[in-house]
Formats: sequence, C-alpha cells, structure tokens
Amino acid sequence: MNPETYSATSLQTYSEPSLLEHPLPSLPNTPELDSNAIEEWQSWLSSHRIWSQLPTATLQAIAKAFYCFRVEAQTLIYQEGQTPIGLYLIQSGCIEIFRRSPIGNSLIRYRHAGDLFGYTLIANAVEGTYQTNAIALNASKILFLPKTTFRTLVIEFPEIQQMIHSLLSQDLLEYATRIAREQIRIQGLQAYIQPVSQEATILGSSKAAQKLREQIQHVSQTLDPVIFQAPVGSGKTFLAKLIHVQSRLSAQPFAEMDCADLPRTADGRLNTDALFGRVDQQPGILELLERGTLLLENVQVLSEGDRARLIHYLKTGLVLPNHGIGAKTALATEPPQPSQSWVRLILAAPHKVELSDVDAVTIKLFALPQRKADIPDFARYFLSQFCHEQDRPLLNLDQSDLRRLLSYEYPGNLSELAEILHRAVIMTPQGNSVIPEQALWSVQSTKNAFRLDLLTHVSWLRRFLLSRWYPTAIWGVMMAIFVPVTVLGFVGPQTRESSVTLTLFWAWWWPGYLFLFAFVGRLWCAVCPFMIVGEWARQISLWLFPRRQLAWNTQWLNHWGAWVLFGSFVAIFLWEQLWDLPHHAYLSAWLLVAIAAGAVIFSLIYERRLWCRYLCPIGGMNGMFAKLSMLELRSTQQVCGSQCSTFGCYKGSSATPITFADALPTEGQATGGCPLYSHPAQLQDNRDCMLCMTCLKACPNRSAQLNLRFPASDLLDNHRGLKWTLKTGQRVKLHKG
Repeated sequence: MNPETYSATSLQTYSEPSLLEHPLPSLPNTPELDSNAIEEWQSWLSSHRIWSQLPTATLQAIAKAFYCFRVEAQTLIYQEGQTPIGLYLIQSGCIEIFRRSPIGNSLIRYRHAGDLFGYTLIANAVEGTYQTNAIALNASKILFLPKTTFRTLVIEFPEIQQMIHSLLSQDLLEYATRIAREQIRIQGLQAYIQPVSQEATILGSSKAAQKLREQIQHVSQTLDPVIFQAPVGSGKTFLAKLIHVQSRLSAQPFAEMDCADLPRTADGRLNTDALFGRVDQQPGILELLERGTLLLENVQVLSEGDRARLIHYLKTGLVLPNHGIGAKTALATEPPQPSQSWVRLILAAPHKVELSDVDAVTIKLFALPQRKADIPDFARYFLSQFCHEQDRPLLNLDQSDLRRLLSYEYPGNLSELAEILHRAVIMTPQGNSVIPEQALWSVQSTKNAFRLDLLTHVSWLRRFLLSRWYPTAIWGVMMAIFVPVTVLGFVGPQTRESSVTLTLFWAWWWPGYLFLFAFVGRLWCAVCPFMIVGEWARQISLWLFPRRQLAWNTQWLNHWGAWVLFGSFVAIFLWEQLWDLPHHAYLSAWLLVAIAAGAVIFSLIYERRLWCRYLCPIGGMNGMFAKLSMLELRSTQQVCGSQCSTFGCYKGSSATPITFADALPTEGQATGGCPLYSHPAQLQDNRDCMLCMTCLKACPNRSAQLNLRFPASDLLDNHRGLKWTLKTGQRVKLHKG
C-alpha cells in the first residue's frame, strides 16, 4: 500500500475516540510500502541533523515502519488525558505543543520538520496519559510510528533508544526553563486575569441594545483593536469579555488593567512598568500575557509617550519596555529591545480616544439613563443573580418599585443599579416574594422629592378612581343639583334671602370652591356641570350626525387664549358690578346658562374640551389657582418613554392587555385620551390637569402617580424669572430686588 494514500484519520484503531475531523480507517498489520517511498524517507532522515546519527540499516527499518498522514491547520492531534498510541515525526509543517492553565495556553513549544513529538511516555516505557496537547498550526505532513512497532525496533536497534534519551535530556532542560517562566507569568498575571462566561449575552430590547449586539458581533469576527467610549459603570468589562469569548482567542486568557490604578512617582508621572515592562527587570502584562485579550481602562491618563508606544504595539505587535523611571541619561538614549506579543487590545475611556494611523473600531456605550427601556431586563438579571447567591427564591419587583428604578438617574450606571438591587435583596425579609418599597430607599427621583404617592399607600383609592363611579357616576349627582338650581333662578324667588340659586352659588359654592383649591386643585373641572352639558351635547350630536370634529388651532390658542379669558373676566366683572348679580337670581342664572352655552357650542365644533382648557373663565381661574394644590397627578417620564407603546392616556386607545402580576382588571381601559390634550409625563404644573383620571384608567404600566405634596409646590419648584422681549430682540430677565 502506498503510504501517501493514508489521510489524517489513519489511526483510529490505536486510539480513544479521535480528535481529528474524520473517522479513521483501520491500519493494516504490515504496511505495504513501495521501495521508492522507503528510499525517499530514508534519504530524508539521513539528511536531518538528529536522525543522520543513526546507521543506515536503522534508518531503513524506521522508514519501513512509518505510516504517513496529512492534517489541516488547527487540527488537534492529541490532547491531555489521552493514552499515547505511538510517536509522531513531522515531515513538513509546524505543530504546537501546549498545556492549558489558568492563564491560558502555557508551556508552549513548537515542533518543525524532522522533530519528534508525543514520545516521552512511550520512550520511557511508562503507562500514563498525555499532559499536553498537540495541534497543527498549518497544513502538515506527519509520519506515525505505532507504539508496539517502536518497542520492537528499540529491541532490534538499541541506538534508537540512545537518540531518544538525548532528545529527552534536551526536552527536560527546555521544560525546566519553561516552568520557571510560567511561574513568573502566573505571578505577574494573577492580579489581572479575569474569568469569562461562555453563556453571556447582551440584555435589553432597546435600539441601543440592538445596535450594540451588531457591533459586538462585528468586532468579534476580527482581531482589530477596539475602543470603548464609555462612562463609568456602563459594562465595559462584560462587553470586552463577550468580544473575547466570541473571537478566535476564546481559548486564551482574558485580562483587565486600569491605567488609573497604576502607581505614580514623586513628581506625579505615571509608572507604566506593569503595562510595558522594564528593561532587564520585569516583563509587562503585554509580554506576560503573550496571547489573549487585554482590556485597558482609562487610557486617557497615559502620557503622550506611553500612548505613542501603545500605538507602536498596535501597529507592529512589538512591546517597547521602559528604561525605568530614574534611569541614567546614557542608558535612556539606548533603544530598548522590543518583545513580540499577540495580545488583542480593547481600550476604554470616558471620552473619545484618538489613535493616529491605527485601524481601530470605536464603540460608544450609552449611559443607563439613555437606555431606560432595558432597566427591567437588567433588574431581573441582577435579582436572579443575587437571589441565587443568597440561596433564596427569586424576588420580584412590583410596578411601584419598577417606576422608582426607571425614574432614577443612575450616576454610576449599571454598577449602581446592581448595587441597589444587591442591597434590596439583603434588606428584604425572608418569606417576602416582592421587594418592599422601603428597600429601595436610595432610589428617588428629584421630581418625587417630598411627595407621597397616594395610589400606592392608600390601597382602596386606586380601585375607586378606576371604577365607573369616578367621575361619570358623579355627573348625574351634579346635574341633579345644577339643573333645578338654574331653573329656580328664573322662576323662583329673586331676593338674596329667599333664593336658593343665590344662596348656593354665591354663599356656599363660590367661597367653598376657593377654599378647596389648596387641597384638590382643579378637581371641580372633572365634575363641572358646564362641561357635563357640553359632553352630553357632543355625544348626542355625534350620534345623530356622525362627523369628524375640528382639531385645535393650538398656536392661535396659546397666543390669544389668555386674552379671551381676560376679556371674559372683565365682562363678568362689569356685569356683576353694574347689574349686582349676587342679588338678582335670574341674572346669576343667565350667567350659568351663558357659561354652559359656551361649553356646548365649542363641544359641538371642536374635539375634546377646548372650552375648558383655553376659553372657560372659571376654568382659567381654576388652572391658575390649582398651582396651590396639595395634590398633583404626574406620570414618570422614563416609564412612559421606555415602557409605553399605546399612548392611550394622550391620544386614546382601545383596551390594553396588562402584563404585570398584581394588575387590577380595570387597568388598561379603552379611553378617548386626555380631554385637555395633556400628556401626564409632560405636566410641569397643575394648570392643565383636572384630575379626571383618564390617564390612570388608560395606563397599562402604572406610570401615573397621585402625589401628596407641599402646598404651592408648582410655584416653589418651577418658578422661573420673567422674560420681556425688547425691541432689539434681546431677552432680559427681571428679578425682584
């Protein structure tokens, strides 16, 4: 049989399940080699510096015993723990012998054409398993000598044993040198080597997370340097590990060094010996690591000289060591001898880093406040991790907890979120399945300072405000009072002492209404009889004549609406003063009818409640005085922006399915949107909120909050200096005092 016909799979009958790529055919008991092949191999052996020491008869016997096979690049020939089945002689190619260790592949040796490998145990007639691995670095041609055949040859030709012992002596010396070097490597890298997970994935569904996945996948396919432009705590280490795991260097170690932690000399210069090494004294991490991935954080603190050497390494793969801080001037003029390294660099800095003439990929990592939509996924991941560490059942977050997490700004980004949840898990008593709000005491939005959410702390209040009783059921009660009182103003007694209309309107409703401003703000507008008449007129009109009502001319209304209100107040004031409204029942009744007529007219023409927001004289006064209220309705901007996809609170929507566990059946209702066209997350004060709770009914994420606060908080928190436009176009702030 021609030995050239044997492939890389020729040894199956001699080994454990093969590491090679294809199943191996059985070898014949006696190889059938032609004379040309024997002469070729004998000639090749006799020309080699080691094998040429053997007699011709010995070389001929060895040539007859060989089997030949070929392997492709990156083919693992044997590995640790396998039982040796024979000896291997390289005819062409290169084989790497290595052992895996905590710092990656170590004790690396290379075998070239004419070198023997995998023979130590067989040559010493010792039973055991391989302690190293052998892999082909390129396409190679290997001659194989089975173990039984080798032992037969040794008995017949003792000089083979002598040659093998000579090789073993050389290997022993080389091995001792390698062991000493590996000890230095392990000691030098111990503080920097980081464990990596093979199952890590990027969390989140936001656009930023999706783009990040694409970028990480792209850079993992190459070994180009990567630059992270990232704030503190944004997950640089995790992403660098992910790049390493998905790259061709996954079998090599991953290390991390923070340049900001490097020591400084007395004059303030950065000592980079740990990074680049020092001439004749200590190797740096780039040299010790040899191959793998290094995350270098805070590279912006490096000096121009150190950065230039970093660029030189990225271009050439050569590490220029330091002469040593405080070295002699003459020595400093001598160029240092570079060392070769194959370490991939991932650089990180909070701002953009410029590396001239370096083909690096820059990835910008967003801060956590810019990825609010991903916070629920991060929170679930951290809770799962910390609960597992604490050996307790998985804890959950209710909607109020999630709202707090989403509204916080996280100066420390992901690291701070992880620490907050770690502390919350520790603080949560055993037996609880949900993290209590008190455990998130450090998570407080500045907008919620000195505020108490009544919907969270008063259990029945949410159910009542979501029910059909509020506010539509109250409308019937209001109309049962308003209609008779108005009619009595026309047909009943006209004097102040006898008129129910005058007594109720001027003596009770008006002063009581002003008093309630400080407590409930613009709540009256939610049950106002003028608005109720307008809404009922709209519903009947659309039922009889289906049509699309006009949209608001918001620009005109914002500019002129206040002047219309001012004119209405002047007209009412003059009417009251000239005709003495508080003492004439029919005139007061006409005032009520006039305001109700305005509500009906504009409700028939325009969509929603334009009259209530811009033109109603009572509504305008309500909006101004509602800023004194102790109540406010707000929504968390971060929840609305990251969790909501329906926006039913603003534009209206059909019923929305609720996904969280403790949801009420009345949440996520179908609504027509805010009657005043206000988005609760954008409210700056109480002027344009009448507490109708449409947003609360529509919201599927419990973003709405009914807060108890200090009176007049709108004036205290949101006060701004007045602005006056001069003829020159300049704006001048006017401040008191």
